[in-house]
Amino acid sequence: MVDSVKNYGIAGASQTVELGKQGAVIDASDSSVITLKDKDGAVESIAIGQGTDATHGVTKAQLDGATSQKLQYKKQTVSYNSGTVSIGTAAANTRVQSVVVEKGAGNWTSANATTEIVVGDAGDTDRLFSGFEPAGGQHKEEADHLYASETAISAIVTQGGASAGTADVYVYFTGTIS
Repeated sequence: MVDSVKNYGIAGASQTVELGKQGAVIDASDSSVITLKDKDGAVESIAIGQGTDATHGVTKAQLDGATSQKLQYKKQTVSYNSGTVSIGTAAANTRVQSVVVEKGAGNWTSANATTEIVVGDAGDTDRLFSGFEPAGGQHKEEADHLYASETAISAIVTQGGASAGTADVYVYFTGTIS
């Protein structure tokens, strides 16, 4: 019995390659995508090992671990009459480092002592930021708060006497806010 045949005249392989009899198929019929399919043509997932070199692919767990430790920010613009504005949902183990509220161009026309912007969650609406001063430019509060479970974060604008004005709210965090 012949175990192998060397045929040096083969120019290439088909666009689909079956791995063993009735096995998985590598499909390259679309020139921009390589698809892995089961024997019935359904798309399949693949498993890869942990990347150990800069040129290796990485697992989702490795990718999530690398990005969760990066300092990131979410920006949301609010207006004098916005009311409650969603910033996003913090995943479990997300740490909000600080919040910066920066007054937009122009003034908060007719703002008074009750005009305010706070940032927080349903459990404590000003947990992350309070003390917006419409006459000032930029205000920062070191929040350093760890969310133990998934939590929605919002900015709440109390109009007071204001009849115009905008501000940008920056939430700096490590973890995930979607």
